[in-house]
Amino acid sequence: MSKTQTILHIQGKTIYIVKAAGGWSLMIMSDEILLDNYHNKRGHIHPEPENHKKEIKIKFNTQTENLNIIVTHINQNKKVIIKELIKELK
Repeated sequence: MSKTQTILHIQGKTIYIVKAAGGWSLMIMSDEILLDNYHNKRGHIHPEPENHKKEIKIKFNTQTENLNIIVTHINQNKKVIIKELIKELK
């Protein structure tokens, strides 16, 4: 499987939706928040762009379920509130 990338624009945010042979990722820009399941790990979030080693395990391992949570969060809040988003993902 080759890498595929889709871009979603919502409430002034850009979400990069990537699927590759090694897993999936979701990048919320301009916040630089990354969710992925690479490195043989289940789904997790990297909430601090400057500290990629920090990761928090999340409930779902599928890209679609996590994307739905992110889209709902952004639509309801009109922005990303990282502490609330992490609670919703856990």
